[in-house]
Amino acid sequence: MPLQPERLQYLLQQYFTDRISREELEELYTAIPGASDEELQTLLDEQFGGMDADESVREVDWDRMFHRIVTPPQEIRRRPFFNIQYAAAAMLLLALGAGIMYWCLERRAPAPVTAGNTTSTHDAAPGSNKAILTLGDGSQVTLDSTGHQVLQQGGTAVHQQGGSLAYKSENAAAPVTYNTLTTPRGGQFQVALPDGTLVWLNAASSLKYPTAFTGDVREVVLKGEAYFEVAHNAKQPFRVQVNGLEIKDLGTRFNVMAYEDEAAVRTTLVDGAVQVNSAHHEARLKPGEEAVLETSPPGGGLGQEAILVRPADLEVALAWKNGEFAFRHTSLHEIMRQVSRWYDVDINYKDDLNIYLSGNISKNVNVSEVFKMLQLAGNVHFSVDQKTATVMK
Repeated sequence: MPLQPERLQYLLQQYFTDRISREELEELYTAIPGASDEELQTLLDEQFGGMDADESVREVDWDRMFHRIVTPPQEIRRRPFFNIQYAAAAMLLLALGAGIMYWCLERRAPAPVTAGNTTSTHDAAPGSNKAILTLGDGSQVTLDSTGHQVLQQGGTAVHQQGGSLAYKSENAAAPVTYNTLTTPRGGQFQVALPDGTLVWLNAASSLKYPTAFTGDVREVVLKGEAYFEVAHNAKQPFRVQVNGLEIKDLGTRFNVMAYEDEAAVRTTLVDGAVQVNSAHHEARLKPGEEAVLETSPPGGGLGQEAILVRPADLEVALAWKNGEFAFRHTSLHEIMRQVSRWYDVDINYKDDLNIYLSGNISKNVNVSEVFKMLQLAGNVHFSVDQKTATVMK
């Protein structure tokens, strides 16, 4: 039975003032999907219509509320996420957590939100495990999540099991060739390199590597984004060459983001140690830090500035690997670049939008669901036609 408006208003008031009990939170979590958009909008207007932006930031701990509302009462999760099973609750979360935070930071009053403002003539499904493996002789093998095969390359056997590859050397004296694993937009893949190093390759990325590591150095070449779990070997260091930058592993798990359309190369260290070298600078990272080197211009060569080392947001850096989008005061343009890569859609902008959003969204939903959540978080709307999404006020 739907909750009475007065009861729903009471639960929202308890939630906003951080006085809500576990039982009331369960009741709110259950009630939100049954409430209409108009009813929720009216209640939000009543809660925030006269609120001063500065006061709202001081009095409400948005981060705490953000984590509480997305944590189901019966279990504790390590990171917030949106569950599309509770789509209305997720949308409300973005409106409350990300949207209100955005409005407060930008000193803007909330604009009316209508769920129907996202139009779509062709929805885009989320990405999946798919890639192209280019062998040393130039031939190509199409890979997807259904494939199960063994490829023989000289003295190396390449085993595909669904969305992953594994290399096993069977003859150390055999000639070494180079393979390139390439993911399209809307694809991702995993590979276990011949030394046991594990690599997760994000969408629109490529990794070039040998079929066997010989010599004094293990070296791979990355374009795009990948997460590495390196098998440590002090006698044969592991290095990643990416966009003019060299990342030297010292026994490590780390993420590298170096898309050509992004303004910086980011190396994020989870544990162990890495040394990041450019033509002019070098920096050594400790766990929980990231190295940032801007490209000049975006997508071009690396800038001359020193490598910036700062604390990293590991949840944001690794969200793609964990099946999520994670934003922390992230520009709408950067968000759209991530959406474009994962859903294989082109993005057009009808209006000049200077919008920054925060929140987490599952990557396992259609693009229309992502757009519905984003438009409830800010003064932005979307239209999807075939493989093109238009962003507008």
